[in-house]
This record gives sequence, C-alpha cells and structure tokens, in this order.
Amino acid sequence: MFRRAFLTLPKHRYAAWGAATITAAGGLYLANSNNQVHADRKMSFWQNLPGENLPVNQGFAKLRGPAAEQRFRTALSTSNGKTDFDVVIVGAGIVGLATAREILKRFPNMTVAVLEKEREVAAHQTGHNSGVIHAGIYYKPGSVMAKCCIRGADLMYEYCKEHQLPVERCGKLIVAVNEKEHKTVEKLLETATINGVKDLQILNSEEIRKLEPNVVAYSALYSPNTGITDFGLVAQCIANEIVQTGRAEIKLAFEAEKFQARPDGRIEIWGKEPNQNGPTQKVTAKNVITCPGFYADRVAGLAGGKEADAKVVTFRGTYYQLKPEYRGICRMNVYPVPSGGGIPVGVHFTPTVNTRRGIQMIVGPGACLTFSREGYQFADLSFRDLFDSLTNINLWAFALKNPGLSLGELYKDLNKKAFLRAAQAYVPGLTEDMVEESFAGVMSQVFESGGKAASDFLLERNAMDGRVLCVRNAPTPACTSSLAFAEHVVDAATEDFAWSAKESTTIEQPRAIAIAA
Repeated sequence: MFRRAFLTLPKHRYAAWGAATITAAGGLYLANSNNQVHADRKMSFWQNLPGENLPVNQGFAKLRGPAAEQRFRTALSTSNGKTDFDVVIVGAGIVGLATAREILKRFPNMTVAVLEKEREVAAHQTGHNSGVIHAGIYYKPGSVMAKCCIRGADLMYEYCKEHQLPVERCGKLIVAVNEKEHKTVEKLLETATINGVKDLQILNSEEIRKLEPNVVAYSALYSPNTGITDFGLVAQCIANEIVQTGRAEIKLAFEAEKFQARPDGRIEIWGKEPNQNGPTQKVTAKNVITCPGFYADRVAGLAGGKEADAKVVTFRGTYYQLKPEYRGICRMNVYPVPSGGGIPVGVHFTPTVNTRRGIQMIVGPGACLTFSREGYQFADLSFRDLFDSLTNINLWAFALKNPGLSLGELYKDLNKKAFLRAAQAYVPGLTEDMVEESFAGVMSQVFESGGKAASDFLLERNAMDGRVLCVRNAPTPACTSSLAFAEHVVDAATEDFAWSAKESTTIEQPRAIAIAA
C-alpha cells in the first residue's frame, strides 16, 4: 500500500520524499500503513537560534527602542516569549501614545506596552484629519473637552517647538454669510470667552476682506491663535520618545482579541496580526487602558466594560485640495458657522503642513455615515459595522432630528458640485476646475440618548474589577487636546489603580541600552 502511494506521487514530490526518507534513516521510520512518523531515539535541540543573544542591533534599537530590541533577542530563550508590563495601552493613535508618554513621565519605574493592530502608529483618525490646532471655541463650558482643548493647544505648540516639528499659528475665521448666522457668531464668542480663549474678535465684511480678500461674508469670529500641524508626525515623535526611555514598547500588528483576569491580579491580553491565523501573542499587565478609536466600544466589551453603552458610529470626511496654481486662495483656516446637531463643523478651507501631503490648501470635510468603521471609500462595507449602525437607536434619533443634515451629507459625499457649493457660500470665486481630489478621513462619534452627539470626552472607569480604564469617546478636538487629555486619563488611572509616585515594577525588565549616535 505504501509503495503504491509512494509511486503515484509527482516527480518533484517523489524526490522530496526520497530525501526525507534518507534523512530520516538515522532517527525516523515509517511505522505503519497510516504513514505516521515516530522518533526512535531522543531528540536534541539547539539552545539558541540565529539572532538570539547577540550584540545589540543598534538600528533596531533606534527604530523600536532598546526594550523592544533586547526583548527581541532574549525573550524566547529566557522567558518562553512571556512579556510582562505594569501597564498595557490598547491603541497607538495620538491619545494612546500621549497617555503612555504621560505615564512614563510621572512614574519613572513603570513599564508600558502599547498595542496597535496596524503596522504603523497614527494610522487612522490621527493621520487623516485637517491638522488644525483648535483654540477651544465650540465646546461646552466646564466640560473636560473644553478644558483639555485650551490647555492642549498650548502644550501642542510647545511640543512642536521643542521637537522642531512643522507648526503654524495661522489663525481662523468662522464666517457668517448673513445676519441670521451672525447670531451664531456672537454665541460662539460668548462660549469661547467663558472657556478662556484669548484674543478673539468679531470682524465685519470689510475687515474680513483685508485678512482674506477672497472671502465674502457678513461677519466672522477671528481667532488668531488657531493653528495647524501634522498630528501624524507628532504621534510618530511621541512614539519615538516613549520607546527611547527603555521602559516602553510599541507592538505593531497586534490586534487585541481576548482579555483575561488572572488569580494573581494581572491581566492577560491575547492577540495576533490582523487577518492572520497566528502566531498568537500574549502580554500581561497589572492595569490596562484602552484607547482604540473606531473600536472603543468593542474593545471595552472585551476588557470587561459595557460594550452596549457609548456605541461608536463612524463618518467619512472627504477632502479636496486646491491645484498648485490656486492653493493661495486663502492663508488661514476659514470655517462656516456650525450647522447644528453636533456634527459636522462644515466644509472649510485649511492650509496644511502635512509631511505626507505637503504644504497645501485643502477643502473639506463632509460627514457621511460609513458602511464600515474603516470606510475610507463609499463602497467599503462591513456587515457587522453596518448592522451596529442600523441598530443604534441613538443614531436613528439623530437622523430623524436632523434629516436635512443626514441626507445632505450623503449627497455631498457623492456629488462634487454639491460639496463645493458649501464652500462657495463664502468663497464664491471657487470653481470646480480649481480643485482636485485629496484624501478621506474617518471620525468616530458616540450618540447619547435622544440622538444628541456626545459633547464631551467619555471614560469608562473600574472595568474588570477595577483593573481597566476605557476611553469611550474622543472625537475632535482629541488631537489638539491629546497631551492635556492624557493628563486627565492618567489622573483617573492614578486614582482608580491606586498608583503612587513611588510606583515601581516587581517584574524583571530589560535594562536600557545605550544607543550610538
């Protein structure tokens, strides 16, 4: 039987099997007709594989940090791949990274791992937005969002200056095209003044024209301290900063799929590369903070939180950009007055200092409901994501309260002329031939009971018996606010997890490695 099966193999398989049979002659044999292979003597195993326990890979250490580099060379041989940390943060957007940075600053003995399902940091909301450093004009007085935006803008300007990142305090106009909209401008001034925004002015049409000759408006709120930067680049800089402490790792292509509390009080987090069967990886931590953006509700559910609360809905924002010869149509941010309902802020003009897309003038975004949480194209579809949106009663309540806004945004997403008409309302000289397609971003939003867009950052505290803290809602202005919001998150974590300034790890960690300049 064996001979018959052997002889029917294709020629290339015959050769391979023959080689295997010869190799096996010293230690393996075919025991029966089921072709089972058994060892007839004790096997030996190499203590190290190529690359283990060698001198430092300086290039690796510079790119991923000394802790990751040393663990890469030694983890399997010394601890069977086990990776233990004081804190694990899920999500390497700017909020997650800023939170890791804040922990490392406050607690000099703590170790941190940041888990990110993508192959780069800042892959989604952080890397695909207008890049505006908001001044704090729109947000509810006294809210965490308002406080973090004001402080966060100051911290962001300081951070960009300290690390020599592109940043411009170019200013912003929020324009009213008629007397009715002027009342909204006056209300925004009142709100912003309560929030502590400085140097605001209401301008008339002539004063507007002096600042921006192509803008035609009844009035405008002028904010000289609104600016622009590249938040994706800021996130990369923060990532590099935290891994170079020697106490933090960023584990890319690690999609967290399971959280399990252990009897010793630690939490195991299991995950693997997206769309792959393995290998499954595991990290453990005393505490976990989740900051996963689009998937905030689902990851919170996995980590012991209440997934059904604060359900995420995602919206796509499409951008156009001015062709090179027309990009000087404006020099500052020019926004319409908000349309109401909580989203969107409206199609606006924004200069960019984005290192991926260049120094440019973009126009957008819209706010069209996506059919996938990563729906960068209209046709992107996930049945699970769509089902979650269609069964979200708070989203339906929002849509019914704002039918014109809901349908209008869908129409604008599909129709370039309709999209540009929104911008032509206050820059009438803009024509279709002046623009070309640019990028799309996706934003996450939570709707509260009654169909109201959540107007504040939301945390779910004391999940999994007090060992997990979940960021449940962090929409715009999360990038602007990130450094200040990280302070708020770490304040909450310090209280919930009973951290102290002398907090230290009891786990033996790789020591920091000196990196050659």
